[in-house]
Amino acid sequence: MSARILGVPLFLLLLGGTAPSVGAQVVVHQGRVPLEVEAQVFEFLNSPEVVRLSGSARIPAGTRIDGDVAALGGSVLVAGTVGGDLLVVNGDLHLLPGAILQGQVLVIGGSVSGESTATLAEEPVAYMGPLRYRVRDGRVDPRPEDGFSPGLLSTDLGFGQARFTLRAASSYNRVEGLPVLFGPVIQTVGGNPTRLEAFAIWRSTGGLNLDSDRLGYLFRLDQAVGGRGIASIGATAHRQVVPIEDGGISNTEASLATFLLGRDFRDHFEQEGWSAYFSLFPGRLPLETTLTYREEEHRTPPIRSPWRLGSGDDPWRPLPMVAEGRSRSIEAVVEWDSTDDPHVPADGWRAALELRRQVGGSLALPFSEPHGGEEGAAVATLGEPLPFFTSGSIDLRRYGRVGPTSRLNLRAVASGSLNGAPLPPQFQLAAGGEGSLPGHRLFALDCGARSSSRLLRDGDTGAAGEASEATVVFPAHGCDRLVLFQAEFQGAFPVSWDPIPSDWDDTELSQAFRLQPVWSVFLNAGQGWSQGELAPGLPRTDSPTRADVGVGVYMGPMGLYWSYPLNRRDRGLNFFVRLEQRL
Repeated sequence: MSARILGVPLFLLLLGGTAPSVGAQVVVHQGRVPLEVEAQVFEFLNSPEVVRLSGSARIPAGTRIDGDVAALGGSVLVAGTVGGDLLVVNGDLHLLPGAILQGQVLVIGGSVSGESTATLAEEPVAYMGPLRYRVRDGRVDPRPEDGFSPGLLSTDLGFGQARFTLRAASSYNRVEGLPVLFGPVIQTVGGNPTRLEAFAIWRSTGGLNLDSDRLGYLFRLDQAVGGRGIASIGATAHRQVVPIEDGGISNTEASLATFLLGRDFRDHFEQEGWSAYFSLFPGRLPLETTLTYREEEHRTPPIRSPWRLGSGDDPWRPLPMVAEGRSRSIEAVVEWDSTDDPHVPADGWRAALELRRQVGGSLALPFSEPHGGEEGAAVATLGEPLPFFTSGSIDLRRYGRVGPTSRLNLRAVASGSLNGAPLPPQFQLAAGGEGSLPGHRLFALDCGARSSSRLLRDGDTGAAGEASEATVVFPAHGCDRLVLFQAEFQGAFPVSWDPIPSDWDDTELSQAFRLQPVWSVFLNAGQGWSQGELAPGLPRTDSPTRADVGVGVYMGPMGLYWSYPLNRRDRGLNFFVRLEQRL
């Protein structure tokens, strides 16, 4: 019995009320799949009668599959015959001459090619917007957008749903400990839903102290416009501690390194203010564009020494001193993602272009003195305002299959000041360490920002926290311009382990639990440049080229890696563990 992707009346409605015909053109819909169709798609994916494939697949000439087929997260090439319905999720469908499809054809998050040379029982339907899903315990379920899903603490309001949310805001770090978001989320139903988030941010370093200086907040109002998934406008009000850069590692990895090893791989600053944005999601293209206006106060937060398991007596690495005061800026971000899987891509392109322009405000560095200077020399003013800056970045990634079990991943990044002005420390760039150049020390490319340290005294700007003694900071975070190149070649070992007994007649479950180690060989290289002094007495230098090579072995997301520097050997062979793939 066939598990139809769409009911016949609904399918005819989508085709405009006309009966399907053999050899007709593909019916293409912009935007994402309608909610009622999405529900039927997940029902189809979880039907025991459906043959479900993961990743890219090929049905060669002379091959016939009797029954329904679904492919998740990869493109499908058909030269043979499919006797039932065919569903392709987040991939393209390529039909070769002689292909025969005897059921309905639905493609989500991709396109159809070769339909004019194939024999089709019905017109294929394609939705350009991707499908958000997750696989748990063999089931394919919708992936909640921004964590929204019904739960025990949710209620139906008639016009929508409301629920109480409790989750980590970012990574465990040396400024906040664990930041936890808690508060209500309200979302209306309909083609243009309204979403309201009202979160307080509790920081574990504050314990039960609920004073306002120990808490943060995040309020966000988002209104969809133009139909489901096409565009949205919104605004935020926030007081958050945010990382200057993510360092090329995930929140989970950063949290575990801070808690278990006493190493915080990131630097942070505090921002308080509001923003307004407009986002556009053209349905035909895997493209997202966002324009944001921000008005914020920036501050250097104190290190509050959260509890850690390892190296408990060692001091935390100082934070960089940030330019403080009010900042008004405009940001434009354009992102392209045509990869076949959002988490572990095997094929496709990712590109991100970002432009930022300071249009107002006054950011200035607080006065400080070299670490070890005169104890009584405390100053409580800011320096001269820094010149307005314009910065940009491009991050281009290519994921490609070069064989049945091998892949080549490439990444090139260029980022920095566009108008020749030095960047405030909170917008500077650095590289080095396990997230970017693992053969070299953390922040190996920082243009001399950590070659010396400074003292910020209590009361300088109100940012030194509640400590009565001076706070040690670095005078900057990194470079004003930086380029980074990464390449990794991956291949599967010719061995595998299948824990499912051979007499189990469930090939899909067997494939899901099949363990096959993968080897990788990688190369990284980068260089950074400064645009002169930020302030008198704060000299900076260019960072020369750093490069390294390495090898790794991983199974699933967890990998063991070894990396060795090719030049400027400030460390030897480095062994490290990653919980996510590098690129």
